[in-house]
Amino acid sequence: MYQSFFVYIQQLSPELKFDTKLIEPLLKSQKLSKGEFIFHRDDICKSVYFTLQGCLRSFVIKNSKEYTLFFHLENHTFGDYESFQKCTPACFSCQAIENSEILIFNNRAMDFFENAPHGQKLLRAIAEDLAFLLRDKLLSLFLDTPEERYLKLLKTEPELLRRISQYYLASYLGIEPESLSRLKRRVYQQKNS
Repeated sequence: MYQSFFVYIQQLSPELKFDTKLIEPLLKSQKLSKGEFIFHRDDICKSVYFTLQGCLRSFVIKNSKEYTLFFHLENHTFGDYESFQKCTPACFSCQAIENSEILIFNNRAMDFFENAPHGQKLLRAIAEDLAFLLRDKLLSLFLDTPEERYLKLLKTEPELLRRISQYYLASYLGIEPESLSRLKRRVYQQKNS
């Protein structure tokens, strides 16, 4: 039923062995319509999530402007982990930008993995992946121009560019949609000249 999730686990932590029949009752999937929120900023994030299908985004709003932090395509974990662990208000909002299906990990599911042999290693690997993603995003915001960030996306995540709207892409790159149109035109002209 959750085969893509179990494949993801085995890729991250091949030594983790467990009976999928024991964890399946602790997992729950949820379908989301495009535009539906999983949680808003200042809500308590009651779970962490895994994208089974679709695309979601995490974002913040400052001075009435949205800034997309991350996109969560298939086989990505996400959520406000600090809010989940400490029952504090979430720092960002999370919204489906395509019709999506997610897997929900509540405290019981997390306890299962924490107590499974090699389960701590799996959770650490997931946390490390997130830490590396955050580091790369932060460095890119400080060191790269919007054009360099766009070119990296073209190279590393071309599927993402086909699936998300220009508005969300611009908010992810830290520019206005009109600037993104000019940037795309310039990149296209450079490739074809």
